[in-house]
Amino acid sequence: MKSDLVFPPFVPHRLYKNPHLQTIVGQFHSRVKTPYQAEQHSCRLPDSDLLILHDDCPGPWKPGDRVVILLHGLSGCHQSSYMIRLAHKLNARGVRVFRMDLRGCGAGTGLAKSPYHAGSFHDLQVAIEQIEFMCPRSPIGVVGFSLGGTITLNYLARHKPGSELVDRALVLNPPLRLAESVQVFGKPLFGRYQRHFVTNLIKQVRKSHQYQEHTHKITGANYPRTLLEFDDQFTAPLAGFESAEDYYNRCSPCDVLPEISVPTLIISAKDDPLIPFESYQPAIEKLANHDKVTLYLTEQGGHLGFIAGPSSDPDPRWSDWRIVQWLMSDSPEALASQIREQTHSSLIQTA
Repeated sequence: MKSDLVFPPFVPHRLYKNPHLQTIVGQFHSRVKTPYQAEQHSCRLPDSDLLILHDDCPGPWKPGDRVVILLHGLSGCHQSSYMIRLAHKLNARGVRVFRMDLRGCGAGTGLAKSPYHAGSFHDLQVAIEQIEFMCPRSPIGVVGFSLGGTITLNYLARHKPGSELVDRALVLNPPLRLAESVQVFGKPLFGRYQRHFVTNLIKQVRKSHQYQEHTHKITGANYPRTLLEFDDQFTAPLAGFESAEDYYNRCSPCDVLPEISVPTLIISAKDDPLIPFESYQPAIEKLANHDKVTLYLTEQGGHLGFIAGPSSDPDPRWSDWRIVQWLMSDSPEALASQIREQTHSSLIQTA
């Protein structure tokens, strides 16, 4: 490994070279076991729904110091292992962290009538405005995981009048073309992933007003067995889309990435089992000469995995330390320039 690389190459742990192992172990195992001590804040949305922010504020933090908001992925919440790990690492560096429960998730279960989805960027705007009110003059960074990353990209590209409140963003393994990501679950051997997500989503619906007031019943022929069926039956009609196809077309951020004017880093893996690498090809072309959005693709890492072998990082969570590095950088623009130079110079490993 070369010591002059701005990002050390990701080399998977010898036990987790398989992308499915990276994905499963990466999302459901966490070394951080800390008691919940966050302060909860409610955000009232324009349609009267609520979402919850979990405020992890370190003792040394003072107004004007950095603030970061974290957005979880599909069927996740503030208790997702990656949310807890990153909040812990940022708190240790004096950063105040707000873990955001998307509509109907986590502490917000049962408080929302409408579902969260990839186009819920107006909800993120409300949360950011409330954080800016509570933390005046503090720079705000945003980190989105998987679907939370898609929401972040849509916010930065489609809601530019509010994006000036954010000084940098990083998204990890975001689906850029929703339809192509959903199609992956129809492949052989992907049934367990699909059952996991659909089961959790149905649990959320049954605990919320969505189930009580929606005309469909989650029984018999109406029981959704795929993500496409769930989105067609619940997400799309409850969120105002004509169909799942309409939802996917209107909320995929790939085509609007060039509209982003905030320094943004996208990190993903070519072997991500849930997001086909081909779906990133149009983004690679669109961002070739873009000076604000940087795409960094590793050969391996799975989906929200990135469990590395021995390295100079304090622990094996490679992506955690790249996020910390991005957020704590004095100049994300300069760091992005170095990353692009590193990438173009073919210094990223190809193990």
